[in-house]
Amino acid sequence: MDVKLFSDLEGLRIAMAIEERGRDFYQQAFERATEDAHKDLFCLLKNEEIIHFETFTKIFAKVNENKEAASDEYLFDAETSRYLTVLADGHIFPTSENAEVKIAEVTTIPEILQMAIQAEKDSILFYDELASKSKFEDARKIFTTLKAEEQTHVVKLRKILDSLA
Repeated sequence: MDVKLFSDLEGLRIAMAIEERGRDFYQQAFERATEDAHKDLFCLLKNEEIIHFETFTKIFAKVNENKEAASDEYLFDAETSRYLTVLADGHIFPTSENAEVKIAEVTTIPEILQMAIQAEKDSILFYDELASKSKFEDARKIFTTLKAEEQTHVVKLRKILDSLA
């Protein structure tokens, strides 16, 4: 079985893609929302995803400059790589092509919020695993920080969802 081994760089690249998909998801949710409070929330979450993406881009460039990052020494072990592959393949947020379809499948704001909560939970799991396995301190710190921020997203989304009940 050919296993793609992850490195911190690969983890960062996937995290960047997750944040892009989150941005697109929240943009489309914003466009569907009819209440100002919901629009405000989706706009805030979209902007946070943009900030995360920009942060990851800077860290990726810094880590990529380190020639050692490409060496075998910085690869995660095969079992960790398999696990991260499974998490990443879950597509945490739908791709931009699929986001519109996914959002169209849900007809209410609570359904969009449920979808977003699940995506945020999945990203927490992914960032937690990346933080625990990261070989670069800068990457570990940012994964830990993003995990905490995603946890606040879950709480915010849950409060909004509960207020609709």
